[in-house]
Formats: sequence, structure tokens, C-alpha cells
Amino acid sequence: MIDKNLSLRNRRKLLLGLFDDEDKMVAATSALVHEGVKIQDVYTPYPVHGLDRIIGARRSWLSIVAFLCGLTGFSLAYLMIWYMYVYDWPMDIGNKPERLTPSWVPILFESTVLLTAFGMAFFFFWRSRLVHGIKPELLDPRQTDDLMIICVESGHDVNESQVLDIMKQNGAAELRTRDGGVSTVI
Repeated sequence: MIDKNLSLRNRRKLLLGLFDDEDKMVAATSALVHEGVKIQDVYTPYPVHGLDRIIGARRSWLSIVAFLCGLTGFSLAYLMIWYMYVYDWPMDIGNKPERLTPSWVPILFESTVLLTAFGMAFFFFWRSRLVHGIKPELLDPRQTDDLMIICVESGHDVNESQVLDIMKQNGAAELRTRDGGVSTVI
């Protein structure tokens, strides 16, 4: 159920640049991409505007999933109301018509929101592979607090010294390498 290729434990040597300033991190990311270095990921404690375009991350499909979940909630509520109010037990109260009335709107709205919320929660956990019992794989414990990390996977086409120099020139607070589970501070 869990894709082991996404794990940081199964990666080759990782080159890490730890930044304490957003602008320095964005500049280093742009410089690395300009040099043709493929960035594996950038870890930030908060969203950084424009970073996904710089590293070439694809747009998420979650917005389409949210629309489909909302459409499902609206359709099921409309079908339920129509079945109960028009087909199964039609009642003529005050000569109201047996079609969409303003009294249906709150139920339609609430069921749309409810199914969107449940659907998004389910698909988010499914897509992120967050299952009970998974231990977090943090490159540094401070990445969820105040540091931003640029992670580059070392390989045959990556010049490690060039990557580390670019990160250092752009204001990296720390440089590290991680080979398997062993982290080395440079």
C-alpha cells in the first residue's frame, strides 16, 4: 500500500541546504535550476509563493477531486430530496410546487460541503500515503519550525561541489549530506 520509492531511506546520497530566510532559499533554488540541477524537493514550514513553478512541480489534482466530491454531494442530496418530497411521499402543503424550492437550498449546500470535506480528507491521506503507524521522515527536526531545506539527490550527472557552492553563495545557514540514515554537516 505504501510506495517505498518515495521514502527518504531508499535514496542515494542527498545534498541538503538549510536556509533561515525565504528570499535566500528562493534565490538558491532559482540558481540551482538555472544551472540545470534537478531539485528533488524543497521542504518549508509554510507555503512559499512561486516555489512550485521554480522547481517545476506539477499542479495538484486535488482541486478537480474537490469539485467531483462536491458535485457528488449535490447530486445525492438532490436525488434524496426529490425522492422523499416528490416521488415517495408527495404532500400538497400550501399549494407549494413539487420542484426545486428555496427550502431545498440549505440541504443541498450542506451536503455539498460535507461530501467535499470527507472526500478531500480521504483523498489527501490516500495521495500522501499517510497511514496509521508511519514514522515521519524528517531531514532535520527544525524543518517544521523555522528552517527551509533544499534537497538534491546526488547522481552521476550532479556535480556535488558545484551544488553545495551555489547553496553556500546564496546564503545557506548550513550544508549537509545524508547518505542513507547518516547525516553529515559540512
